[in-house]
Amino acid sequence: MRSGPGVLCWLLLSGSVLTFAQSDSVKPVGSSPAGLEHNFFAIVRNGDALKFLAYIPEDGVNVGRDAQHTTRAEIEDQLTNRKGLYCQLFDSSCIQSSVKLDASAPPCSYRELLTQSEKVRTASTETTRNGVRQAILVAEVHNQKCAGPVLIDFIFNYHQGGWKLFSIP
Repeated sequence: MRSGPGVLCWLLLSGSVLTFAQSDSVKPVGSSPAGLEHNFFAIVRNGDALKFLAYIPEDGVNVGRDAQHTTRAEIEDQLTNRKGLYCQLFDSSCIQSSVKLDASAPPCSYRELLTQSEKVRTASTETTRNGVRQAILVAEVHNQKCAGPVLIDFIFNYHQGGWKLFSIP
C-alpha cells in the first residue's frame, strides 16, 4: 500500500494540488490536509510523543517500508520506553541500524531531519481510496550529514471526525 518515490516526487512538484510550507506560518486547522500537515509536522519537530500517540488508531498502524502492522499497544510501548519507532521519529542517538553505514553519514531521526536540515519542504494532498478519505503528508529534506530518507511520507485516514495514521515510513 506504500507509494513509490516517483509518486511522492510528483506530489512535491505538483504545486496545483498541494499546499507547501517552508516556515511555521499559520495554517488553517481542522479537517483539511493543510491543517493536518502544519499540526503533525510541528508535533514531530517538537518531539511530542504523547501528541503523536493521539494520531495512532485503536486498531494500529502500518510501519516501515514493508508496512508491518503494529498495534497501538506496541507503538505506545516503543514511545514510552524510547525505543524503535520513538528513535526513528524523535531521537537519532538511539537508532539501531542493521546496515553498516558510512561513519560520515549516521542515521537521523525525522525530528532531526525536519529541524536541522539545510532545506525542508513539506506538502499535503488529499485523495479517496476505496471510499476512505486519505491525507498524504510529505517532507522533502536535504541534509548531507544524515544517512536516510530524502522524502518522508505519512498517510492518514479520516474517520470518526479526525485524522488517524494509516502508514508511518
